[in-house]
Amino acid sequence: MLEFVEIEGIRNLSRTSIELSPFATALFGLNGSGKTSVLESIHILALGKSFRTSHTRTVIQHGKDFFRVIGHLELNGRPAIQGVERTRTGDFRARIDGKPVSSFSRLAQQLPLVTIDAGGFSVLLGPPEGRRRFLDGILFHVEQSFLGVWQQYGQALRQRNAGLRHGILTSDATWRMQLAALGERLSTARANLVAEIQSRLTCLVPSVSPDLEDIELNFRPGWDRSLSLLEALDRACQTDRAQGFTQVGAHRADLRVTQAGNAVSEVLSRGQMKSLLVVLRLVQGEMIEERASVKPLYLIDDLAAELDARHCENVCTLLGKSYKMVVLTAADR
Repeated sequence: MLEFVEIEGIRNLSRTSIELSPFATALFGLNGSGKTSVLESIHILALGKSFRTSHTRTVIQHGKDFFRVIGHLELNGRPAIQGVERTRTGDFRARIDGKPVSSFSRLAQQLPLVTIDAGGFSVLLGPPEGRRRFLDGILFHVEQSFLGVWQQYGQALRQRNAGLRHGILTSDATWRMQLAALGERLSTARANLVAEIQSRLTCLVPSVSPDLEDIELNFRPGWDRSLSLLEALDRACQTDRAQGFTQVGAHRADLRVTQAGNAVSEVLSRGQMKSLLVVLRLVQGEMIEERASVKPLYLIDDLAAELDARHCENVCTLLGKSYKMVVLTAADR
């Protein structure tokens, strides 16, 4: 649980300290007053990156050489301090209780987040990468072995692609076997997760937005389902060499979200998609809370955007009933 956060040098926040409620903390103010920057700071503290930009250096306040965020946490009854710092020259430092941290995953394990913001629409409307990130972000917290398999697959993929680009792979059967074994494990974990999300989604949707009926999640592994991944890699071997990259595999997986068989982007209004996004994030939070040793913190930026008062009330009622820890922003108190 994040109890207190100190922010220095992020956007318009020169030096800011905020004590957080163990339940809900609401930040009100005009546009440009720094509400979202507080959420962004907490996101950087937990994940080492912003949810508003992929270029973390750009969040450093004009005239400053660095930003710093320090969080005071309570973890299973013991205090902990987590901090991150980024300079304009590119240096990035993270510490937990004064000890250097080499991996952002270590930060995320201590402070899991569920973020609901305008950029979250990419889960429904954007390229497959955003949907894979959504699934993998849940698996990171709920499946202990997932991170290692995901990292090994990524490393094997990069190495094979490097060989393909430079034309040095005369025979890459070993790479294909390794990618197939790891990719099948990733795909199985993702497929099982999607099935569970579907079940929870069906139960939770009526509490948020009863007009969202017949929502279906269809997982696509990234290769022809009638083949094993090894068979698909073998078939694509020649074209992979010609193209210079691996064209099939777990790195091409996607999640198709439909209503009555139609893509939600084609049939849902903006408000309905926001409601669906909120439900997906609530499911994410439920699963993390049930299986991880640390409860997630919900960051909710401008809930009322695209949602009417009734839908906002439904979401807040759900969060309040289960005593979630929430930091939310709004222009209107």
